Amino acid sequence: MFTPFSTASAPWLQTVSPRPAARLRLLCFPPAGSGPNFYRPWATQLPADIEVSAVSLPGRESRFREPLLANYDVAVSSLYAALRPWFGADRRPYALLGHSMGAMLAYGVALTAARLGDPAPERLLLSGAGGPGTEPPKAGRSEWSDAELVADLREMGGTPEEVLAEPELLFHILPVLRADYRLCDSFRTTPPGGPLLNCPLTLMSGADDHATAPAVARWAEVTAGPTTQYTFPGGHFYLTQESADPVVTTVASELRGPIPR
Repeated sequence: MFTPFSTASAPWLQTVSPRPAARLRLLCFPPAGSGPNFYRPWATQLPADIEVSAVSLPGRESRFREPLLANYDVAVSSLYAALRPWFGADRRPYALLGHSMGAMLAYGVALTAARLGDPAPERLLLSGAGGPGTEPPKAGRSEWSDAELVADLREMGGTPEEVLAEPELLFHILPVLRADYRLCDSFRTTPPGGPLLNCPLTLMSGADDHATAPAVARWAEVTAGPTTQYTFPGGHFYLTQESADPVVTTVASELRGPIPR
């Protein structure tokens, strides 16, 4: 069972396996259409000194009755207001990780922390999304037909076939996807004036993803900190495949060692 971090952040943040003695908290942001369960395996795959928590957005999983968020700025503002107490909790360092839409949200949260002078993440890990100035490869998906959305999900390979073949499940999934795609289409990166982040940046992508390595590399423009980049075998959902051990190993390596306050 997921455990809410605290009454202040619940139900926005759920901790997969509480580790009060962990030296680092890793806050994970799921991709479009997904919820905290997307990162459930990471709780046991990452070292014991890393506590994994996952963002729970309205309209999915335990929050399925709540209105969906379809605007990027509103989503980031709502997220930050709910999660802000978490960043100062017992003064443990934290890192942010996001995949696809989650990368956009993780960046927005890090940027908001910088603007407000709150504790910054020790590392920002962004995956499966193009950086500043890149065109979304599938803009306007919120207007696609149900059949087109299902075909796209099947092509990306992140959804089990038994789910795609079940009309009742799709009835609940497709509205979430459409709202999330509208959110992605409203995303804007750093305004003119240069990078506002100073934290180290880790970039990741799948070799066969529509978010190509050069597009993902553009995220380096949002920070003055050091950047590392990795490309793994697989498509858009490379990090959830059965062969994703190198991804987890890389994330653990990027988060390893003494973390400066």
